[in-house]
Amino acid sequence: MVQEGFPVLDGITAAMVLDNPALFDPWSRRNMRLGWTADKPAPRTVGNPIAMRAAHASGMVFSGRMALPTIDHRQYRERQLDMHDARQSFVARKRVLREMGTTGHLVIWFTDTRPGVPRVSQGLQALAVMDKWMANIRANPDRTVAQNRPARAVDSCFDVNGRLMHAGPDVWNGVIDDKPPGACTRAFPMFGTSRVAGAPYEDDVFRCALKSVDTAVADGTYAPWKPDAAAVARLKRTFPQGVCDYGRKDQARP
Repeated sequence: MVQEGFPVLDGITAAMVLDNPALFDPWSRRNMRLGWTADKPAPRTVGNPIAMRAAHASGMVFSGRMALPTIDHRQYRERQLDMHDARQSFVARKRVLREMGTTGHLVIWFTDTRPGVPRVSQGLQALAVMDKWMANIRANPDRTVAQNRPARAVDSCFDVNGRLMHAGPDVWNGVIDDKPPGACTRAFPMFGTSRVAGAPYEDDVFRCALKSVDTAVADGTYAPWKPDAAAVARLKRTFPQGVCDYGRKDQARP
């Protein structure tokens, strides 16, 4: 690793970069692994399968198996450069749905933020709702966690001042299903991720199974894009061992 530059390194201003362009280092490019020639991919590294399986088996990876009542409260920061992307709340919901078959015990709250506007939080409100939820569970042990939900333990979104905008079981429709977008979905847009292109929304595949580029082109993996012969040849040079087949299970799972 070598020292990064602007904008990653603190202390370098845009004015300094204008005087000395060598200081500019977009996306930590100095530490990227680049190919030697334009027609060859960068050298690849391969993750350790033993470490991957250990991460899954030890609980370091959230599988979605969660029986406890939960309020996922997040400040919405998509209007600024911030690593805390909003889709992670629904990544968790997808994992819970996959493992538990229901998300009746998982509530998602978003609070809006705007650059330059002081942030507010519903943290204390969420604690009060959770306290009521737990009290209901203690008082009614014969009921399920979802059946013990208090009225305010419901999907919600709040404005920049902390005022409730929308609440209800359908406000996040359209994020992880094909239903028409709910009120909160429309107010708080979700965006894609480049972490693993084409991967399932759950985003927890450590080592994908592979298929040939020819198979991927034939089965519509790249649809609606239709690569021509030159593009197919380039794909084969870039992925000589094949591309991810997300129709098969994670090869790193125990």
